[in-house]
Amino acid sequence: MRLFVVTHPDFIVGEQDKINALFEAGLETLHLRKPDASQKEYTDLLNGIKQEYHCRIKIHSFFELTDNYNLLGVHLNSRNDSYSGKRKVNVSKSCHSIEELEDISAYDYVFLSPVFDSISKEGYFSSFSERILQTASEDGKINEKVIALGGIDRTTLPLLKQYAFGGAAVLGAVWAKEDVVSQFTKLRTI
Repeated sequence: MRLFVVTHPDFIVGEQDKINALFEAGLETLHLRKPDASQKEYTDLLNGIKQEYHCRIKIHSFFELTDNYNLLGVHLNSRNDSYSGKRKVNVSKSCHSIEELEDISAYDYVFLSPVFDSISKEGYFSSFSERILQTASEDGKINEKVIALGGIDRTTLPLLKQYAFGGAAVLGAVWAKEDVVSQFTKLRTI
């Protein structure tokens, strides 16, 4: 099962150092998601991350940065729903219903959210009952290309295997604590 980390939506003190430390601790893929950030803030953050890790970063905005940085790819969402850059990159997207999983063959993987009640977004509750997830799993709609997002922590992470998710993306479980590496390591061991 793969484990992804999504950045906190706001900039935090020492974020570049924390991201570098996450990569050093074994993080395979980071999703850089800052919905209210400017392109300059994106580039400043990227410039603070070691260049050797850029190839493990997916961006959620300012897709033209893939022309200047050796990034892993882009993540499509309601604000940025297509990619037309010069470089061939890894493309993933956000899904918020089982119906959106009907044809995901064009993507390297997709996020399905919120699978559980969100840790980082107050009042953002799960859209999926256990029955819905089980049926989607049995129908093959949830598979190795579907990554669970929303409310993933040490208690909910083990539940994902029974639904055949290919992995989990975490945000609040990592960034809510000061020692992000320790939080990530605990999740990875699960």
